[in-house]
Amino acid sequence: MSQLDPATIAKTAALAQLEISETDLPRLAQELGQIFELFNTINTPEISATTPLSHPLGETQRLRADTAIARDMMPSIEENAPAAENRYITVPKVIE
Repeated sequence: MSQLDPATIAKTAALAQLEISETDLPRLAQELGQIFELFNTINTPEISATTPLSHPLGETQRLRADTAIARDMMPSIEENAPAAENRYITVPKVIE
């Protein structure tokens, strides 16, 4: 990477509050440059001949039937409410 020089590493180290000696800066610049080159190699694979997958194992997901079930949840709600009257949950009056 052409913009990775010892001055950039020193500035980044200062922002990260790391103490790096002046003698280590050129070595770190070289090592980080090699790491960034490896990342660039990893980011550019040849995938034009590969078919896209919806799942890495190529299997389909078993789904249950989507059926509507009518349930009367009001008795359970009234049972858990602090106070209920005529199928409505009653609360203390807040605004006068």
